[in-house]
Amino acid sequence: MSQITKIRRAFKRLSGPERVAALFLSIYLLVALLGPVSGWLILPNELGQTLQPPFAMDGVNSRTMHWLGTDHLGRDVLANLIYGARTALWVSLPAMLLATIIGLVLGSVAGFWGNQGLAISVAGGIFVFLGAMLAFYYGIYLRQIAWRQALQEGSASMLGEAVKTSFIFIIVALFSWLAVKAWRKIGPDKRISLPADQLVLKSIEIVGALPRILLVLCLTAFAQPAVLTVILLSAFTYWTGIARLVRGELLQVKQLSYIEAARVAGLAEKRILFRHALPNALPPVIVAFAFGLGNLMSLEATLSFLGIGIPVDVPSWGRLLRGIRTDFTAWWLLVFPTVLLCGTILSLQTLAQFCLRMLDPTRNK
Repeated sequence: MSQITKIRRAFKRLSGPERVAALFLSIYLLVALLGPVSGWLILPNELGQTLQPPFAMDGVNSRTMHWLGTDHLGRDVLANLIYGARTALWVSLPAMLLATIIGLVLGSVAGFWGNQGLAISVAGGIFVFLGAMLAFYYGIYLRQIAWRQALQEGSASMLGEAVKTSFIFIIVALFSWLAVKAWRKIGPDKRISLPADQLVLKSIEIVGALPRILLVLCLTAFAQPAVLTVILLSAFTYWTGIARLVRGELLQVKQLSYIEAARVAGLAEKRILFRHALPNALPPVIVAFAFGLGNLMSLEATLSFLGIGIPVDVPSWGRLLRGIRTDFTAWWLLVFPTVLLCGTILSLQTLAQFCLRMLDPTRNK
């Protein structure tokens, strides 16, 4: 069966609202990725006549039509909506991917091995920690300016920066792995039992002690405004939900008979986890990922509205909403960004429920 046939069959299973959601997100992705590089848009920070209503001609340049009006500084609303869609995607998607990876790793370790089942090498742990610090320093911290320039230049530049950062991570991970292998041959390999479940739960409690939005606002207030900073802080606060969900699922899955049968058959614990246990815990993670993606888009808009975290020259839906404070009669500054933000979040949630129904039909019975 070809992939096109599978896509057609999946599309036929969509209900009316789910088809609308799929169409909305498809248009959103197409506009967010291709709109800024199409060449027909006005630049998002180009100034014209202020607070022009939709379908108004620019008083400065009579050949320029502002289809959705302008804000209090004369910036075109349509251009800022499209560039803001790209900003929302570039902030929320990497942050949620990073949060999901962290949550999957920590939740799997805590739920599958518990407090006594995981023994780690002391030398291996040290090398992994040093490698993580090096990867963060060379791949993220030193490349903040490059990431900001790439966000302003377009999707191709962002993809290039993502490839460069991934290459740095791979190189550091490779050297860390080689260092662990070399140490095991020339030095002692002492192993200790790690109370993984207790450590993960305590970490979740610490991060969740404060309301999420309050924690992000406090951290971004002390950091220099940068998109990369918002991505990292968002991932730092959103991994706990994924970790808690994966841990709970694996606590149930590992008690099932087929897991016991795999252990009796002599399969390695890692193989049991990745081949048999973890795949059965992933369907709820997909729903949590979609919900988290919508929440992060709301968070990005909130930070932009408050003028915290996101640089002022980066187009954002929240920046458009902030313009309503200068003139409450400029309804277009409130309606258009709100409709797009709410539509995106509702579409993500609708398709997440469809994916859950397809991956695990028993949950709806």
